[in-house]
Amino acid sequence: MLAKDFITKEIPVLKSFDTREYALSLMDDFKLRHLPLVTDGIYQSLISEKDLHGMPGPKAAIGEMMVFAPSVSEEGHIYEVMAIICRYCLSILPVVDGEGKYVGAITHERMIEAIAGLCSADLTGSIIVLEMFPQDYSLSDIARIAESNNAQVLNLFSYIEQDSGRLIVTMKINLEDASPVIRSFERFNYMVSYHFMETGVVDEVLQQRMNELMYYMNM
Repeated sequence: MLAKDFITKEIPVLKSFDTREYALSLMDDFKLRHLPLVTDGIYQSLISEKDLHGMPGPKAAIGEMMVFAPSVSEEGHIYEVMAIICRYCLSILPVVDGEGKYVGAITHERMIEAIAGLCSADLTGSIIVLEMFPQDYSLSDIARIAESNNAQVLNLFSYIEQDSGRLIVTMKINLEDASPVIRSFERFNYMVSYHFMETGVVDEVLQQRMNELMYYMNM
């Protein structure tokens, strides 16, 4: 999943002689808050709606006054794209080649599509969320338990919860009925925080534990 795979070519670019009025009309037409400034094919900077409103008048030329120029290379990974877009709250992220030439942009919407692909959102299956201490985390152990129930791990994400310091592991498996996998995790002393699945019935003991956990979390 490289940046070049998610480029949108239809995004217009601005020139230094374009006016504030023209730039704002383009942003309105394309429902964007940013547009790239390009000179002779070279990416110069990213113009924001806020920048334009700070200009002296509607007929004022954009010029070369902007210095904010976030970008990603064609060979950059989609993770890098996500990081930059989220860090600066961008509606688009320009993509450049090795010589700094502008080759297109990745929109916020295309980034969401990429995230959906990484999460296997369109694939049938179930989601299981585990909670544990970071030192107890073992990817091989988690995969082994899932696979011992004829399940395949489609994707897995983890993060450390700031308040508790515990590791939250979210995984998607290819089974619509995740009950056997959930019971196996419980049997191996993993805490199943919650789950989402199409079919299947969780046994009463597990359901009771999950209810107690949710009650505790809501206290």
